[in-house]
Amino acid sequence: MSRRSLDRNREELHITYTYLRSVILLTITFLFSCAIAYPDVRFSGSAYNETSLINHDGTVRYGNRSDLHLKAASLSEGAKLVAELDFYTLYGYFAPLTDDVDSSDLKDGQFYIDRLYLKFPISSADVILGKQRIAWGSGIIFRPTDSFNKPNPLSLSGRKEGVNALVVKVFVGDLSALDFIIAPANVSQYIDDEISPEYLKYSKFASRFTFNRFRTDMAFSYQYDGGAQNHTYGLDMKGDVVLGYHIETVFINSRDESVENMKKLWRSVLGLDYSFQGKWILVGEYLYNGSGEAKETELDESSFSLLEEFKYKHYLFSQVSYQHDILLRANVFLLWNMVDKSFILSPGVNYSLFQNTNLDLYCQVFFGDDTDEYGPARMGGDQIYYLKLTIKF
Repeated sequence: MSRRSLDRNREELHITYTYLRSVILLTITFLFSCAIAYPDVRFSGSAYNETSLINHDGTVRYGNRSDLHLKAASLSEGAKLVAELDFYTLYGYFAPLTDDVDSSDLKDGQFYIDRLYLKFPISSADVILGKQRIAWGSGIIFRPTDSFNKPNPLSLSGRKEGVNALVVKVFVGDLSALDFIIAPANVSQYIDDEISPEYLKYSKFASRFTFNRFRTDMAFSYQYDGGAQNHTYGLDMKGDVVLGYHIETVFINSRDESVENMKKLWRSVLGLDYSFQGKWILVGEYLYNGSGEAKETELDESSFSLLEEFKYKHYLFSQVSYQHDILLRANVFLLWNMVDKSFILSPGVNYSLFQNTNLDLYCQVFFGDDTDEYGPARMGGDQIYYLKLTIKF
């Protein structure tokens, strides 16, 4: 990259940070003003700053990510309006992946509405309209019944993305409910290289029945994806016998590229967890991915969407956590592609500095060959070291 390009990027980054600081200050001022004017509104949020060192082929790059999340929710007994705003800046993370990517397409800073929805009760039902969180399934890494969120093995506890949808939740008992969901297609998304005026047929339609039997939480679900023309039938179970367990399985009836044929496939997850001595927690998950490759193959080069789906047929996830006391916790997780044998190893520690203030120190180490799914060449780094400070308010 030329010096002129570097100077231009620094100037754009400085402008972005200046703009974000101004927006954040104005927003905070606005929210505090609203709090004084409208005492029936509750304000909360979180902020974090994460610094990273990315080691790739002996070259160390610096990365930094900061985020401010603000939530406002009305406290009225009837209709409730919830708004969540997010401000983040990002620097350095794209560097290992952008050799062949036009940097003008990348944004180091952004403000967006994470969630904004209206919730109001009607008899024994709740109607929720707007951009909201929809997260199905009981797994940690693998959630085949959740088609509303993309998987991200590098962020186990990340927030789920907001989804524009109409949700009707009907309560049919103390522990039972029926959900009906319509998630319209994005009108700005190009379908067959042009915007379709009949975009509604590309939407997602879903329903789910949740209940509890024999001390087990269960859910039956159905989803129709108009874009891919997939019909998905799901079962989700979570309970505790001697070990804690969760089972998720979906049967997908999917159109093949030939359109005339339908291909049928399964995705299933078995998870187990066990705690002992009041300090140790062991967790394991196995994924059978019916749409994945059964043999090693040469995968595409690095891309920003490389973690949004699982490429192979068999995966294993395990995690060990140790809670030393109420302040200090340590854990290590392993995500293993059982076909190409690549894996991610991530140890870390978490310390509570003060009430609602946490400090995380952890790293991610990637193992595999150049074309393996979790190999350093595709992940853009051999190891990444993180220091993260989080404050909740």
